[in-house]
Amino acid sequence: MKRRVRLLLAAATGAAVLLGGAGLSATGASASAHALADDFAGDASASAYVPLEKDVDATVTLRLKNPGNVTSVTGSIEPPGKSARAVSFDFTPSTSTTTPTPTPSPATEKTVTGKWTITKDDPAGDWKLTVNVARSGSSYSTPFSVKVSGKQGISGANVTPDPVQLVKGRDTKVTVEASVKDAGTVSAKLVSDTTSEYYDLGALAQESDGYYRGVTYFTDDTTEGDWTLEVYATRGGQTLKGEASFSVVAPTGGASKKAKTRVTISAPNKVTKGRAFKVYGKVYRGAKAYKNKIVEVYFKTKGTKTYKFMGYAKATSAGKYSKTFKAKKDGYFQVKVPGTSKTRTSLSPQEFVDVR
Repeated sequence: MKRRVRLLLAAATGAAVLLGGAGLSATGASASAHALADDFAGDASASAYVPLEKDVDATVTLRLKNPGNVTSVTGSIEPPGKSARAVSFDFTPSTSTTTPTPTPSPATEKTVTGKWTITKDDPAGDWKLTVNVARSGSSYSTPFSVKVSGKQGISGANVTPDPVQLVKGRDTKVTVEASVKDAGTVSAKLVSDTTSEYYDLGALAQESDGYYRGVTYFTDDTTEGDWTLEVYATRGGQTLKGEASFSVVAPTGGASKKAKTRVTISAPNKVTKGRAFKVYGKVYRGAKAYKNKIVEVYFKTKGTKTYKFMGYAKATSAGKYSKTFKAKKDGYFQVKVPGTSKTRTSLSPQEFVDVR
């Protein structure tokens, strides 16, 4: 019997790479031929995590070699300290039978996906996955180790500066920082406790030190008093909310008479690497379109701390702007409306683009 274990790392989001050599145990006369061919090829991907409340489906995807003579693909997975549970695969046997080859070509491979349920009471850690492949009366078993992430959590969040001291005639930069684990996306809002005023920071950027951060500008006429930072961690359709208090101090001498500005931003969530895409939105001065206003577009690569200036975009007579980019790296876009002697500065929410 020959057995080598593949290590399969599964994160809260995204694909994980299958590492190591092929593992198998074979029975029957065809064991030696199977050892040359193996059941699976290349990489595998998985998504597995412990949910906050509702049960979630975890998945693992594999590339099955020589599917023509496979009669079934079944499996089970065992959490630490718990009994094994079934994994269902979407494999349908072929109506014809072919002879297995020692080195199958890509044309003789088929993608199969397995699915199982994870509950809020299940443990995180390494789960033992076993995939059974039946071929022409013989059965072969391949073991994997699937790392299941724990529940997402928000362990801390703050606003800098606190208190936010407003200054007459100036816009005050405000930074949000949050410590979040095992989330798919993290977003934030700054909300006044006494009025309907709020600042939407959009998707917080996860930087190289693991913290999530975002920035905005408070104008000198921002509501004074108590405010709340709201942080949202979302994964698999389930959202966890965290809150932190801070305060805003009115400017000495009162607010200026400058007009407020505001800018929206949109971009595709996912883009194929090398493809062109647009970052677009609308600029406002007060409640009306900011005609012909020139805005600044910035980009920050995922995992870094610094935004890079990417160019200008000019709004139309209707206040709409757009700028085209070529997809190169995952990262965050943000658009700035520069202030003038008559208007205030503003920043759009951060917008994340996933390049694949």
